[in-house]
Order: sequence, then structure tokens, then C-alpha cells
Amino acid sequence: MSQGRVWGRVLGLAVLAAMVAACHEPGNTRAVAAAAMVDTGELDFGEVPVGEWREREVHIRNVGYVPFFALDALSLGDNPSYQVELVEGESRVMPGESKQVKVRFHPLREGLIEEQVRMRTDANSGAVQQVVVRGTGAPTPVGIYPPVLDFETLEVESDRTLTLTITNPVDLPLTVAVGGDQAEPFTTDVVTVPPFSTQQVNTKYLPKDLGRMGARVEVRSCQDCTPSTAELAGNSVASAFVFEPTPVPFEPIPVHEKSATQAWARNITWRPVTIANLITSDPQSFYSLNSVDGRTVGPGEAVELDLEFAARQADRTTAQLTLNYASDRTRQSEVMLDARGGQPTLAVTPLSLDFGEVPVGGKLAKVIRISNAGTTGQLHLLGLRADGAQDQFAVNVPTRGTQTYPWTSGTWPQLEAGSIAIAPGGDSLELTIYFEPKAEGSHQVQLRLRSDAPFSAERTILLTGRARASGPCVYELRPQPALDFGNVAPGRGAVLGFYMRNPGRAECAVKDIHISNDAGGAFFMPGGRITGGVLPYDTAFSAMVAFRPPTAGTYAGELKLTVNNPDNPTVTLPLTGVSQASCLVAAPSFVDFGAIRYDCAATPRRTLISNQCPHPVTVTQASIGAGTSNQFTLTRPLDQPRTLAPGEGFELELTYARDVLGQHFSPLFVKADTEPTPLLVPLLAETNHEGIQLDNFTQGTDSQLDVLFVISNTTTMNTYQQRLRSAIPGWLEHARTEGVDVRVGVTSTALSPRAVEGCDAQNGDAGRLLPLDGSRQRVVSGTTADAAQTLQSNVEVGLCHNLVQGLETTRQALSSPLVDSQDDPRTPQPNDGNLGLVRTPARLAVVVVADEDDNSGFPADSYTQFLQAMKGPGMSHRTQLYALVPTDNRCATAGTGTRFSEVARATGGAVDSVCRGDYRPFLDQLIRRAGEPQADFPLTATPSTSSEMSVRVQGRTVDPSLWRYDASRNAILFQANAVPATGQNIQIRYRSVCGNPPAP
Repeated sequence: MSQGRVWGRVLGLAVLAAMVAACHEPGNTRAVAAAAMVDTGELDFGEVPVGEWREREVHIRNVGYVPFFALDALSLGDNPSYQVELVEGESRVMPGESKQVKVRFHPLREGLIEEQVRMRTDANSGAVQQVVVRGTGAPTPVGIYPPVLDFETLEVESDRTLTLTITNPVDLPLTVAVGGDQAEPFTTDVVTVPPFSTQQVNTKYLPKDLGRMGARVEVRSCQDCTPSTAELAGNSVASAFVFEPTPVPFEPIPVHEKSATQAWARNITWRPVTIANLITSDPQSFYSLNSVDGRTVGPGEAVELDLEFAARQADRTTAQLTLNYASDRTRQSEVMLDARGGQPTLAVTPLSLDFGEVPVGGKLAKVIRISNAGTTGQLHLLGLRADGAQDQFAVNVPTRGTQTYPWTSGTWPQLEAGSIAIAPGGDSLELTIYFEPKAEGSHQVQLRLRSDAPFSAERTILLTGRARASGPCVYELRPQPALDFGNVAPGRGAVLGFYMRNPGRAECAVKDIHISNDAGGAFFMPGGRITGGVLPYDTAFSAMVAFRPPTAGTYAGELKLTVNNPDNPTVTLPLTGVSQASCLVAAPSFVDFGAIRYDCAATPRRTLISNQCPHPVTVTQASIGAGTSNQFTLTRPLDQPRTLAPGEGFELELTYARDVLGQHFSPLFVKADTEPTPLLVPLLAETNHEGIQLDNFTQGTDSQLDVLFVISNTTTMNTYQQRLRSAIPGWLEHARTEGVDVRVGVTSTALSPRAVEGCDAQNGDAGRLLPLDGSRQRVVSGTTADAAQTLQSNVEVGLCHNLVQGLETTRQALSSPLVDSQDDPRTPQPNDGNLGLVRTPARLAVVVVADEDDNSGFPADSYTQFLQAMKGPGMSHRTQLYALVPTDNRCATAGTGTRFSEVARATGGAVDSVCRGDYRPFLDQLIRRAGEPQADFPLTATPSTSSEMSVRVQGRTVDPSLWRYDASRNAILFQANAVPATGQNIQIRYRSVCGNPPAP
């Protein structure tokens, strides 16, 4: 307080004292005292946002009669949320006047905030007054926009920044932070917003993990204040693209076919991306049909992907499709491609049948086999039709073993079958085709088989045949007047036979040999009906007929056949038989001498005739009835009746003359006195040639080798064809170095044409050497200057086919008319025969190169037998098949090579994996073998003794010291200095072992 003001107060007090002294009464003294009071005892500010200000007033009133001084006003708790001000500071308050005290509330936290405000005066009464002040801090109304930041979808470890606007409406600084359980990927570039300012806050999302994430930006005006928030959301993915569908599926298809599908790659991220390229982990099986390279794909946009699958194997095939693209950096998206090969494929073998020349009125049968070359799902044969000389050919119903499948409508050539299912694997149908010429000349038909195969549903078989004039036939048919089976007990069966001979000068064409009346199924031919054949002068044939009566009774049937005799074309033989209970029984019930050579003795055979009834029976006769010949004889005829007590019996002994070649059937009839029909005991035997064996050989050259390459031309063969191509030059050079004259031809495994876009429609080579148009040498000699280049071009047989039938194309290539003709008469191309490939003295090697197995249909051993017969009797080891086929899992192939391997091993060839990187060592073994002279000659039968064996070369007997018989190999081995020269004839004469007769 200033000195002047102090003195003023002293003077005022002195005056007041004088006034008091002048008044003598106490009441008057009170009337002049100073009195102060406030107008409220409480002051409530209510809710005030933190950082904002609110102001209220409190008045100190002078309710006395003398002035007083307002000294001060202050907050007792010293709470920073409140400010107290005595307006105009310390000053005198006159009676009736008031002094203004301002209280300001500025909450610095949330919640209830209370304080005591003290106001002090120098009044006599109410000098000190207190007011309770209270207020509630409320959340600060921070402006934050937008309320939600959605970063959408990002690739993992990429970032995106979005902006928030934060407005601070108060005089306090705001703190900015990111909160929530998934706050880590989100950050802001601002941590404080100054008072009364608006701030742009950059918020970044940088995910390190995958998945949807959420957090929030929290803005506070105090540490414990309720935050104002903006929600943060983001999604992290491995790559920008998702594929629809996932995985990408393809329709199941046959191996070597193609299937297209569509997929979409959708950009699910927030930013545009640019596609660099599209690749697959298996580009030979999966590839793109449309280019998307360099295309920019906006957010949410989908790109169409046209994809194709080429089935290379029968099992499930998968690969990764990789889409390389650029976003924040170079990235990639992947999806699995899922496909399956092996759907049904129609395979038919062979695709041409040449019946040769047949007499008019004759009939020949040949069989084609229909199979399913797929591995998944059944193939259904639907029907067939024919174009051409339909009246000269006929077709039987399809068969599977003994089961037949009648055509449901129509007749040849418009046959329509119901659906006949063929399973993959070993299942197959056989279809017998007949050539039944009715007129002279050449005849041809194209038979078309139809199926439900998804690709190549139809196959065409070419049928050819020639007919010549002949007859009329004169024949001898036995037995006569009927084929009598006597009595065969119910529940039993018996077999006899018939014999037909041509004693005339004209040939006999015999056909349609069948049971025309089977007496309700009692008569049948065990070998089935016989299509027919040709009997030249003084030749004959025989066949079995069986009788199996279903019930007791008398049976009459008929055998019928047709001959080329216009006046009497139909020949019949009555069949008779009785079935009734008999007291007689034969053990064994038939007598079979088996197959016996002229020079091997027939062991007598016996049968026991006994009485199985409970009463005596008298056997009155035992005789051999009319049969196909008189080769059987009873050694001890029954000269007089013989009575048999119950269970008693006697033996009948028979011999066999074995002086007529062929099969023989005769009935032995045993007659009981109480039975009207004699008991039948069938007699059976077969006579073969004598055991003097003469094996003929022609020595091949040790420096000549004919090679037929049979190369798969399916869609998966590019790598393997190129490996073979690479091996050719070195292999031919090795042959020249070793002095081996090599002659080489190439064909494919394609038997039937397959029309497919971008490929030659005539790619069904069917064993013909390539190239079919003769634009290059088709039989390549290893000695020519351009042999390597020509052969390299020839082995590139294309990649257009879908069906491997290499064993059948091998047989076609090495059979007539191809192997011995300049031109194939069945095809329109000129000079497409294989003449010149096979030389008589040269070794022959067939080299198969395929990445899957053969589907030729016929058993593998039928092809083995064909190859072993190529060079003639005893020359089987001059022909081998070598197979480069799948043998293991060294590489992905379209299937295993089991059938090819079987034939290769059976012919003495070799097998190796088509997956090997270098084919040259495999091919070199052909040269080594061709360079070795043949010193061993295997015999066709087993000698009974080597003492009777003689060996001749070029008609001259070879001294036994220069050769030896090797029993372990059943072969004659020449000493090194006595090996026959090329082209020389070798004859080996010996007596073979007699076969063991059947046990009695």
C-alpha cells in the first residue's frame, strides 16, 4: 500500500473517531459500522469443454452506512483451472454500492473441479467472504475429418498415406497418437496441434502382416482426456491380384488333346498396377492364348486370361501360373492350374484289312479290336456304317470274350448299336469282319466306327479283297449218314467231330459252318461257328461238335455249311443224340490220345465199363461207330455178351493208328441188353508230322543293319524328338567307323489320321515311311553324304497326334503290301510303299521312341511273334525291338511304356528311359550287335539226342569238331573259324523228342 493511501486511511479513521466521540449513545455507534456481504455462496459453471473459458461474476455489496475497502479476492486451492479477479483491484466501496469479482473457469482436465474463492474487505462485518466454485471439464470438441480413413487393400510391405484435418478450437495444444490393438502398421507425421490452429496430418499404413487391420487416430487436449478419434482401416494381401476361379480348372480330356478355359485376374488393391508378363511352371502343358503383357489394370478391374491345357499324361496335372507385375515395386501373383488328362480315346487296330484273294462263294473272317486308350472314364461304342462295296463284306456283332452285343437296329451296312461301354486298360471289344465275295474282281469298303470319345470320335477301317472264279466244289463229308452221339447220360456232355475233304480238282470254298438246328441248345460247336476257308485239291479239315442234353429225351439237330457249288450250295449233316439214365458208366468217360507224331508210338488207352445199377446188366456189344476216320481200333473186341453184377466192370483197350494227319473223332458205342441206345464213349486224337526236324537258316551279314525308327508324334514329344535328332549324326558316324552299312526308315506311332487345326490332315502314317510326299529320301543309306541331315529331318515326325499305336504301325510297316511294294495300293499318295527298307541278309532293329505306352489293342506277344518271324524260321534273333520309353519317374511323361518294354525284352532288344538326356549310347549298341557275325543258331525243337544231329553249310556237311550243341541254349554254336559266311545256307537236321502222351 502506498504511503499516501496509508495517510489517507489514518485521516479517515481520525474523522471517524471524532464522530464517534460526538455521539454518546451505543446505538448510534453501531449505526455507523461498515458491513460487507456477497450475493451468492456458490458458483456453478456446469460443463465446460477442456481448454475453453467460462466467466461468472460475484458481487461484494456494502450493506452498511459507512464505506469500506475491498482488499482482495483469490482462489484458496490455487487450482489452475480457475482465475479470480477483483475488478479494478483494491478500492473503496461506498454504502449501497457493490464491488465486482470475476471468476473464470478454464478446465484443464475432465470431470468435476471445485474450488473455494475468498474475498476480503476491511468492513466491520463480513470482512471475509467465501464462495464455493464448481465446474465440470467436458471433452474438448476437436474437429477431425474425415471420421474414417479407409486405406483399402494394399500389398504387404507396401504403404499408402491419407490425410486427416485436425482443428484445435482451444488454447491448449492437442496431442496426436495412434491407438488400438492393431496400431503398429499405422503412423502419423504430427504429434502436437498448436492452440487455435488447423493442422493437416499425414497418416500412413504400412502393413507387415496379412489380413484386415483396424486402429484409430486419438487426439487429446489432456493426458487423461477423452480422445477425439478418426477410425483407421486397411487390408493387407500377398499380391495385387486374385484369380477367379481359384484354382483354375480345366475340363478332363484325353491325353494329347487340348482344353481351353477362361479365368480372370482382378486387381483388388487401391492403386493401378502394370502387368509385365504371364508365365507357367509347365509351359508345355499350360499356356496363355491372349497376351496381357504391358497392360495397366486399375483398382477393382479384372483382366480376362484365356488359357489352354495340353494333356501330356493321364494323371492329374498341376502347375503354377505366375503373373509378374509392377506396383510399388516388381511383384508377382500366383494361382494353381488344375487339369486332368486321360479321358476316353477310341483306339482301333488294325485300320486296314486286306483279305487277299478268295474264290467267289468263299468267306474269310478277320478281327479288329476296339479299345479305350484313355485312363479315366468309359468309352461308349455307338455304332458303325460302311461306304463302298457293301454286298461283298459283312460284319458280326461286337463281342467281349464270349459275351455278344447284338445290334439294336438296322442291318449291314447301316448298323446302329446301343451304347457299349469299354473301360480303360485291358478291356476291349472285338468285331469280326467277313469278306464274302459274290462276284469276281477287286472290292473295297470303308467301315466307320462311331463312339462318344470327346475327340476323334470316329475311326475308319479300310476293307479290301479280291475274288476269283472257282468251282464247282466236290466234297466228301464224314461221318455219314449222321453224326450220332448215342446215349449221353443227363447232366453230362460229349464231343465228337466231322471231317470234310476235297477229292476233286476244283478248289472248294467253304463258309458259314455252324449249327443250324441246336435242338434247344443241346448241340453246339466248342470252338464257335467257323467263318470259312478254301480247300485245295486233296486237302481236308475237321472240327468238333458237342452234345450236352439239358434234360432226358431224344434230340435231333443239324450242322450246315455252304460250298461254291451253284447247283448244291448248301451242305447239311444231321445230328442225333439220346439222353437217358444208363446202368453203364465209362471211366474215363472219353478216351483222348492227345497229339502224336507219325514217328512216336501211341500208348494204348483204356476205359472201364462198369454196372452202376443194383441188378445184373448184360453188355451185348462194344464197337466203334462211324467217325471222321478209321484210326481207332479195339485191341480186344467184345466177342460175346458179358453179364456184369452190380458194381462189376471190365476194361476196353484201344489203339490209335496215327498214320493220317489231322484231328480224328470216333464214337465207341457200348450196348446193354436192357437199354435201347448204346452208351457213347468219345475217342479223340491228333496226328502230327514225324519228329525229323530240319531247321534252315540264312546267315546274315555282320555289316548290314536295317533300322526302322517308330517315333511318337503326339503333342508331348518335342523334347524327345529333339534328343533323337541330336544323336543321329554321331550315331551314323559311329556306324561308318565300325564298317556297318546302315539303312534307316522312319515312321510314326499314328495309325489313323487325326484332323486338327494347324496339322496335316494325313498324319495317320499307318506304318508308311516318312516323308509321305517323297520330298526327301525315305530310305536313308548311312553312306550318303547328307544322310545325317536327311534323317534328322525325317525323325521330326510332328506333334499333331493323340493316340500311340506303335506296335501296330510297326507290323504294318514290315508287312505286305508296304514292305515289298513301291506304292501302297490302299492310299491315294503315289510311291508311299516301304520297298527297300528291309534287306534279307541284314539284321533288323526297330527303335521305338515314345513317352507313353502302346494302345494297339492286340496282345503284346502277338507283335513279338510277328517280329521273330520276320527273318524266317530260326532267325528270330536277327530282329529286335529297342524301346526308349518311360521306365521311371525321371521326368514327367504321358504314361509308362509297359507293352513296348515287354516286346523289346522278348525279342532280345533293350529298354531304356526316354527321359535320359543323351540317346547316343543307347543307339550305339545296335551298331555293336550288327558288327558281330552270327555264330549261334537256335533250334525250333528239342533234339532227342545230339548223336543223330548233322549240320550242313551250302549243302556240305560240317565236321562235328567245328560246331557243338549247347543244351542250355538249345542252339548250335560254330567255332570261330567255322562261322558261316554272309548269305550261306545252314541246315541242321535232328530228331526231336516225342511229346509225352496224356496220362491214362
